[in-house]
Order: sequence, then structure tokens, then C-alpha cells
Amino acid sequence: MKDLAGRLVVGLAGFWPTDLEASWLVQHQPAGVILFSRNVSNYTSLAALCKALHEMVPGLEIVADHEGGPVSQLAAALGRPPSNWGLGVLDDVALTERVYAETGRRLAAVGIDRVLAPVADVLTEMRNPVIGSRSFGSDPALVARHTVAAVTGLLGAEMSVCLKHWPGHGGSSGDSHLEETGVAAGAVPIPFESGLNAGAGALMAGHLLVGDQAEPDHDGGANHSAVFPATLNPGFMAESKTKLGAGHVEHLLFYADDITMGALGPGMKRLGVPVPDVPESGLYDPEKLPLSWFEKLAEAGCDRFLIRGIPYAAFPVPDVPDRGKGGVGSEPPRDLTAEPTYPAGPYAEARERLWAVAGVDFAQEDSNLLWLDYSQGDRWAVAAGQNAGPGETGTLEAIRAGLEGMFCSVGDARAPNANKMDWARLVVSSHRPLPSLQELGLDPPSRGVCLAMGHPSLKIALEAWLGPGWRVGALYDIAREDLPGEGTKI
Repeated sequence: MKDLAGRLVVGLAGFWPTDLEASWLVQHQPAGVILFSRNVSNYTSLAALCKALHEMVPGLEIVADHEGGPVSQLAAALGRPPSNWGLGVLDDVALTERVYAETGRRLAAVGIDRVLAPVADVLTEMRNPVIGSRSFGSDPALVARHTVAAVTGLLGAEMSVCLKHWPGHGGSSGDSHLEETGVAAGAVPIPFESGLNAGAGALMAGHLLVGDQAEPDHDGGANHSAVFPATLNPGFMAESKTKLGAGHVEHLLFYADDITMGALGPGMKRLGVPVPDVPESGLYDPEKLPLSWFEKLAEAGCDRFLIRGIPYAAFPVPDVPDRGKGGVGSEPPRDLTAEPTYPAGPYAEARERLWAVAGVDFAQEDSNLLWLDYSQGDRWAVAAGQNAGPGETGTLEAIRAGLEGMFCSVGDARAPNANKMDWARLVVSSHRPLPSLQELGLDPPSRGVCLAMGHPSLKIALEAWLGPGWRVGALYDIAREDLPGEGTKI
């Protein structure tokens, strides 16, 4: 059990460890802690949390998903880097390196040890529901050169790196957070190999089915019994370590993606592991995972296990203190004088260059705009802090305020009176591929300008729906920062 606990990278419930969490960390001495947006309200409290965790567990590695774009877990403290897809569209590797160097400096200054980035997946399935704008692109060579630039920037800022999601999540049509899914055409090794050659010392392995018949069998047929996710496949993991570790790094670490993901359940069941019930979220409860769950991951060759909570059932704490004592919602006092002010720098440069292309002829102060938003409640929106706390302005509210400065009015495209508005401008925002647009019942005019915000597939879908009289520009995130600021010529 001690060996297994030493591989865990666990999540905390709030801004500060509860007494129970602190007791567990001290007793089990995990390899690391992974921070999410729920752990962050501002810079100084995040810095205090990192300092306390390092003191609590010597040698602890603090990690975070802070890729940029929709997956920027520490945005409330460190700002939101531009999306990878946008950087790939600009295809300026020097800019990508500067963006990631800036990200690395901010992470290192606050006490983060390793960033779970960059994403080295090649988006070979444009309607992929989980990677989307997290990828640099659909061309392996482009993704490889920007992965190298990103790794170079991060390492130059003295930030450790973990490439993801080996062997490649970009070709899947499913979401491994929720279900079994195969790698299909997404297993493109070139960007991963390039990133390792550039100095990355770790890979995150996705829970992606590998093998000759690596596609999910939702009926549980016998022909599927020998197929397992990469993280439960000893042969695949051993082959990967031999192939990728040789000549790249002396000790290549393999991190298993969040082990509460729905994709692991069927494979665990086939291995005879008791599988807890799946809640509506599609993710397993960390506290209910059995010890054998962790044993199978270790047997397969995973060096680290990312888990969004603490597995109290598998790794109990004797003499459990009051679970709520210590304050999940509490945090150290905020020191406003120590809050850094970040310069515009490469983040703003990337966004301004994208807007210069996407926003041409879009704004019209005397016309109406319709906005079709599919991002509310989406996992990526929540992860990136879209849902604001008390007294704060949320992402969507901030975007609306920005749009209202460009147009006479901003209307909801799904409102009953949408077709009655005189409109020739449209914004569509979604972190995932769009559902059927025909079902909306909208009757677009023959000509206009549309702005797509979010998933790379939006532009293609909207061009097909709106017709040749429309020009569709694309931004690859859903953030106020991607719109021009006050006083900007538009």
C-alpha cells in the first residue's frame, strides 16, 4: 500500500486542506497534489497553498492542467493563456515558445512544480468531443513543431512538463472521461517523440483502448474481452517505455490520466475488479475506488496515478478527524499588495493577431447581433472558471458586455422572437462540436458575418449551414480576452 500511495497525485476539495485531507497527506505521503479551479481564488492564496503543501509533504510535486484556452485551471490566479489551436493557426513557433515561457514563469513563481501540458494530440477527428482547440492542429508536422516550441518555453522557465494524451486522443469520436473509446487514427507518435527529444520528462497516458480491435463494444460482447485501455495494458505500456524512453530521457515517467474516468470501468470489470456505481457525471467517486483499482494500474506499468480527489476507502486514515473541520471553503487572507500585475505580453499578441483575421467587418454599432451559446454548464467552461463566484463577473457576462459595445443589441438566438430581429451578425460559442443547427428554426439572411468561438469544427459546420453569402471568422476559445478591448479599432 505504501508503494501505491507513493504513486498517487491527489486532488483537494477547496482552497485549503481540511483536517482530514491534511491527516491523509501526512500519513500516506503521496507523490503529488493536482490543483483545479476549485482550489484557486487569487494569486496569494494559491501561493500560500503551494507553500503549505510543500512543507506538509517534503518532495511533494504540485501539478495542474494549465494548458491554455478552455483548460486553464489556475486562470483565477495566473490568467488564461491563449488556446493551442489558435497558436497553430498563427503557426509562429517563436510566439508559441514565448507564450509557454510566460505560462511557465507564472506557474513557477506561484509554486507549481509540473504543468500537465502541452497537449501533443493531433486532431485527426474534427468532431472530437474532448480535445478540440486543446490541440495545435490536424497536421502532425505542425503539432510536432509547436509541441517542441511549447516544451522549450516551459523548460526555459524551469517548469517540468508532462505531454499528453499518449498514444493520442485526437482521433477518437468518444470522450474517455465518460466512456470507453479507441484511439482510431489519433495514435500519432511524432509530436510526442518530438516533445521528448526537446526535453519533456513525462507523458500522460490516456485511458484509450489499444489493440487490433480497439473500439468499444457497448454490448459487452466476448470479442471485446481482450481489449484494454493503454493504462491497463502491460504489454503496451512496456513497449511504450522501451520505445519512447530510449535516447530521450533517463527516467521517463508515465502519468495515468484521472483514474476516476468512466473509460476505466469496463476494463476494470473485465479484470475482475469491483467497479463502483457511476454517478450522473460519468466519473467515479474517488472515495469509493477499491485498492485493486490501483493495483491493476501499477501492474500495467503506470508510474503516477492522477485522481481528482482522495481515495479514502482504498487508503484509509485511522482516527479520522471531523471530515468538515478545517474549512473546505476557507483560505488564507488575501494580500492585495502582493497580487502581481501581468504585462500584456505574448498572450495578448496571440489574441490580437487572431482577432485581426477573425474580426474583420464583424462589429456594427448600429446593427443587431444574435448569440448562440452551447457552453453553459460544459465541463471545460466550468474547469476554466466560467462560473464566477459572488461579486465576480463570469466569462459569459464579460463577453456579453464586450459585444454590447460593438452592437446596437445582443439577442439570444434560441429566443422565440429571434427571427423577428433584423440581424446579419451571429456569434456561436461552444467547447464541443455543434448539434444539428437546423433544429433551431432560425432563418438566416442570405448574407452576413459570423464569429465562431471555441471548438475548431464550429467554422466548418457554420459555413455549411449559413451558406456562401456568409463569412465565418473563428476564435478558438470562449473568453473576454479574445474580443478587442475598449478603444481598440474594430
